[in-house]
Order: sequence, then C-alpha cells, then structure tokens
Amino acid sequence: MKEKLDRLTENIDFALLFAVVFLCFYGLLVLFSSTRLTATAGSDPYFFVKRQSLLILSGFLFLTIIIFIDYHNLERVSKVIYFGAIVLLIMVIISGRSTYGARRWMVIGPFDFQPSEFAKIALIMFLADFLSKNKLKFDNFLYYLFPFIYTGLLMLLVFMQPDLGTSLVYLAILMIMLFVAGIKIKFLVFTILAGLSSVPVLWIFLKDYQKNRLILFLNPNLDPLGGGYNVIQSRIAIGSGGFLGNGIFRGLQSQLNFLPAQHTDFIFSVVGEELGFVGTILLLGLYAIILWRGIKIALEARDLLGSLLATGAVSFLFFHIVVNIGMAMGMLPATGLPLPFLSYGGSFMIANLMAIGILLNVELHKVKW
Repeated sequence: MKEKLDRLTENIDFALLFAVVFLCFYGLLVLFSSTRLTATAGSDPYFFVKRQSLLILSGFLFLTIIIFIDYHNLERVSKVIYFGAIVLLIMVIISGRSTYGARRWMVIGPFDFQPSEFAKIALIMFLADFLSKNKLKFDNFLYYLFPFIYTGLLMLLVFMQPDLGTSLVYLAILMIMLFVAGIKIKFLVFTILAGLSSVPVLWIFLKDYQKNRLILFLNPNLDPLGGGYNVIQSRIAIGSGGFLGNGIFRGLQSQLNFLPAQHTDFIFSVVGEELGFVGTILLLGLYAIILWRGIKIALEARDLLGSLLATGAVSFLFFHIVVNIGMAMGMLPATGLPLPFLSYGGSFMIANLMAIGILLNVELHKVKW
C-alpha cells in the first residue's frame, strides 16, 4: 500500500490538480457574486454556492475513482458505456423533463441530470479504444467513416432534444482525436469540405430560435430587446470592467440582473465586469495551465490509447472554453455551451472533473506499475 501511495505521489500531476482546485474556488466566488441577490430557494443567498459545492465534491469523487483504474481496464467497458449513453439519450427524448421547449434532463427521484454531458466522456473512451485498435485499417476510406457513424448517432440524439451546441462538441472531439490518431489529412480535408457544403441543408432542420442566434451573431442590434439582448448586455458588462474591474459584488449588469444567464452561459461576463482584465487574465492563465498539462500528458502517454484519451479530454475542455468565451464577447454565435469549472450545473461540473480524472489517470499510468 505504501509503495502505491509513493508511486501516486511521484507521478500525479500536481500542477494540473492544483489549477483545477483553484479554478473551482474561483468559480464558487464568481457564482456567489452572480446569484446572491437572485437566489430564490428560501431566500438563501448561498443556495447556488452550496449546491455547486456538493456537485464539485461529487465530481472529485468520480475523479478519484477514475484515477485508480488503469485506463487499459477502462477500454474493456467502453462499448458498454457508449451504448449506455445512447439508451439514456433515447430515454431523455421519450420521457425527459422539458424546460423552455428543450427536453434534456432525466429525473430520478430528487435528482436530475443531463445524459448528454456524460455522453461526452463516453464518446472519448469509446473513440480512444476504437481508434487505437483499428488505426491500421483507416487507409480504407469506408472504414474511416465508422467513427463518424458512431459519433453521428450521439449527435443526432442530442440534436433532437434540441441541443445544437452540445452536438457540435461531439464533432470537435472526433475531429481532433482523428487527427492525433494519424488519419490521412486528405480524408480530414474531404470531411471538412463535405461538412461545409452541407450547411445549407442543415439550415433547414434548425429551429427558428437557432437560426435567429446565427443571424443575430452578425448584428445583435437587429433585435436589441429580444434575441440580441444577451450578447449586447454581455459586451457591456465585459467592457465596463476595465483593467481592474468594478470589484467583486459591485458589477451593475450582474448585480442588477441586467445580464441574463449570468451564473451559467454568461458567467465569464461577470468575471470581466467585476474583476476586469486582471481577473480574466488570471482565469485564462488557469485554463492555459490545464490545457498545457493535458497536451503534455497526451504527448508523453505510454501508448496510443492513453494519448487519445488525453486528447479527447483536452478537446472537450478546449472547445467549451473557446466557444463560451467567444460567445460572451460576441465573437461567436450563442450556442448555450457552459464554461468549464465556473458555470453552474451538476452534470457539466462532474463531466469536467471526470475529464481531469482521465488526464491524471493517463499521466499516472504512463509507466507500468
């Protein structure tokens, strides 16, 4: 037992772990600032912070479990986990809880969760196993299509909820993992061109509010009190923060509730308004540490399976960070993707920490025990 603990101490990536812990505390502070005046459960200003704290602890429990399972054993259950995710996504469509016209949550007793978040982890595990075992077969273009079929099935089920943003996360994970797996560049270029050419067809299947989001991304002032309101208020909040910010608990947009979804989709805007340029640089610095350590782990992994697992985890976090911050600054369309470790939400927080668990696992087992 002592030998295992010594091995754990020697090989655990403490820079990555400490950055995640610090980021969680950072998120709790910003969450408290953005919700203390609007929390409704018994008028408890700590309502959201208490719940998020419990969710973080739950996430670290999953992280700990994942760390101590050699990732070579995870591949044995990857298919079961993948098909389990499909079953849950189908159940959501059939009997999930509907909110604002979207059916995304499963309810079990007093708990509700989003299967689409855990499906991201399931997809990473499944693709890492599949790609590492079948790399030599991908010279055949028809065989190259199999990963797209597996990923496309998840995307379709999530798109039906409807949730366009999350379905795009699956695609981003797939494309980056294919690149790292060494798939021929001409195949990837063909896929990208085929995807771009299909955009007019996909437009037909978008909901009206999804089309409006894309249109208003180009000019939110076309509907300043409707579809463009969120982005306009977000820009105002970030711009008003200046270099040092207005001070924690002193942001006008957030404290007076002008900023919508300020504890979920637009929590980055609260950081910009209250902590300013310095606060956002600190946040981006923590993200940079996590992504850098993740990339390092992928490069130094013991085998292709480990490298792909780490790549999938980094891709998942990177896509969310870039899209959420780009959305808050009006540089990307509003897709509803939350910000890792900051946005309020149980399923997403646990999925984030599971991704970190995968990274720590690959690092810990880069040499044989």
